[in-house]
Amino acid sequence: MRFEGLIAAAGRSSRMDGFKPLMELNGFPMIEMTVQSFRNGGIRDVTVVAGCRAGEVKKALEPMRVTVVENAAYGETDMFASVRLGLSHILERGGAEAVFFLPGDIPLVSPKSMGTMKRLALRAAKGTEALLPKVGNRAAHPPVILKEGIKSVFQYGGTDGLRGAFAGMICQQAELPGDEGALADADYRKDFERLSSYAKLHKGVSKKVCEALYEEVRLPAHVRRHCLSVGELAGHLAERLTEHGACLDIELCRSGGYLHDLFRLSPGHEKSAGNFLRERGYEALAKIAEEHKGFGREPETVCEEGVIVCLADKLIQEDKQVSLKERYQKAFAHSPVKERILRDIKICKRLIKEFEVMTGERL
Repeated sequence: MRFEGLIAAAGRSSRMDGFKPLMELNGFPMIEMTVQSFRNGGIRDVTVVAGCRAGEVKKALEPMRVTVVENAAYGETDMFASVRLGLSHILERGGAEAVFFLPGDIPLVSPKSMGTMKRLALRAAKGTEALLPKVGNRAAHPPVILKEGIKSVFQYGGTDGLRGAFAGMICQQAELPGDEGALADADYRKDFERLSSYAKLHKGVSKKVCEALYEEVRLPAHVRRHCLSVGELAGHLAERLTEHGACLDIELCRSGGYLHDLFRLSPGHEKSAGNFLRERGYEALAKIAEEHKGFGREPETVCEEGVIVCLADKLIQEDKQVSLKERYQKAFAHSPVKERILRDIKICKRLIKEFEVMTGERL
């Protein structure tokens, strides 16, 4: 099934003391993090409908390689008009069988929720027009418009927007347990502050934020190079896995790699990095830093953010990607080889094989 993403971000942000799409969360423009939600679910074809300050939105999204459609009448139309405009462009390209929808100010849907919605789309009963997620009793995001339902969206003539269109469609409910990110929008400043705190707890950060942290702790240049190399490899591994069915937080993998050795030259550097990041609100990153040195438990799969960072670290020597044999050459020169190292190598070989089978890419 071909999945596509649609984001409506044409409004003026009139209730916010700022322009929402370009307000930063964890160093990313909010609109970029909304696109990331789709990318984390393996959805590569994303259409963004912009309006107010469309040129700035388009420039901010240039690295993401998305389709940006301009709603020139954004001042006189509502979000539903942007939805229809975006759907029209998706239909012109052809082939979409399920369109995931997000407003531009709901940027923190978890990869797990994206995976749930994809599985339900694949299993939807014949005739189902849309999937409507909820968290508890609250309507959540992203709703999914199936191929059979796109026509109904265009036929709806009421005044209640997309909600009204769904009310007249054959819909299936979908439960997203515990995903507050699927509920969290940003209409007012207090909403944005909650989003910011939630993003710190659960998400990755931009390279710009990582480099500021390097400066704060005065990280030596050679350790920076190692961290950046591990982060780039971890991000690449996550991207490739999401392209082949996994649902992962790509930027959490990338920035987890960037920051894993933040206190490399200090005793107990894993704990020191974890404490440092946790004090600043970065809980998910703190956990990765604390666990990156070895596999504290036997991982079931390579498709976990912390496991990906740990594997990437094992494949980078200083700032170069190497084979496991090269990486552990010095360890094997000393007798006896520690049992922990032999265990880590065995785990790495299994994870590498899983990655290669899933993606067809040799590591």
